[in-house]
Amino acid sequence: MHRLRHFIETVLQDQGVAFTPHTPAETKAVTERWLQAFAQGVKQATGTWIYHGFRWHGFNCDYEPALRGESALRAYQRQWSAPYVVFAEEGDWSLACTSERYPDFSALGADLYVAHHNMKWTMAFTHEQPHDGPFFAERGAAPGR
Repeated sequence: MHRLRHFIETVLQDQGVAFTPHTPAETKAVTERWLQAFAQGVKQATGTWIYHGFRWHGFNCDYEPALRGESALRAYQRQWSAPYVVFAEEGDWSLACTSERYPDFSALGADLYVAHHNMKWTMAFTHEQPHDGPFFAERGAAPGR
């Protein structure tokens, strides 16, 4: 996992992203806030917060509303610049980030999440792209949007 983190940090540096690593406690808080914001439907439907091992399965299996593919990327890229966090599906790390443009991790083949600092929205990049993902979701979005 530290290899992935180092790789992501290098990618972010190359894209001009300023970032600060979170402490383990901050990372735990970030991922718990993410689940509260974007996995309520998963929890209600399945009894677990993470469906079949991946947070993004909640979007892929329609437990949570989300845009997919190119529509997701366009919505993500239209968001106003604001502080955000980056974390991986499997890992004990997260990064607090700022930049003029949000990073696109589509080509990496990794399960990575970018979320607005207050969990207003999230972007989930997946190892299954372009078949499954990416997914863009807004907190509190109505199902079927």
